[in-house]
Amino acid sequence: MRLDLLLNRRVVCDTTCLLYLGRIGRLDLLPALFEKVVVPSQVALELDMGRSLRADTCDPRKLERARLVDVSPSEIERLPANRLGEGERAAIAYAMFHGDYVACLDDRLARSFAEELGLQVMGIVGMLVVAKRERLISEMASVLDQLKREGFRLGDDVISRALYLAEEKS
Repeated sequence: MRLDLLLNRRVVCDTTCLLYLGRIGRLDLLPALFEKVVVPSQVALELDMGRSLRADTCDPRKLERARLVDVSPSEIERLPANRLGEGERAAIAYAMFHGDYVACLDDRLARSFAEELGLQVMGIVGMLVVAKRERLISEMASVLDQLKREGFRLGDDVISRALYLAEEKS
């Protein structure tokens, strides 16, 4: 999948995407990269619970140009059997049943599941690569370091590939 094809598209975000973009202060990338940003109410609820543990957890209701949507239990139940969390399942179900959405997912199992269903998937790192190409961030390496400091798991192979795609490493 070519990352540049995802610009100016519609995205549905899971909890991890919003949580970590919020923690590094880059929620502004969502409306800058996508025409439409959708957050399932199940994801909003998970973030609400997270705010009880960490007050700086983002509130998707306050995001610029983001729309909260209800994903019905029947839509989630139409997905094949899986062991994903509620927010991930809601994001995948919304992307699957509501048209041309990119699913913002970072969990490996969730990404694989969504890709098997034929969905376009992008994680935070992919989003950052596009943002670097679009000159919305000046340096990829420092943003990846920030993510790691906040507890986001990044393997050396992912970091190397991201820096290469962002043209910061040959």
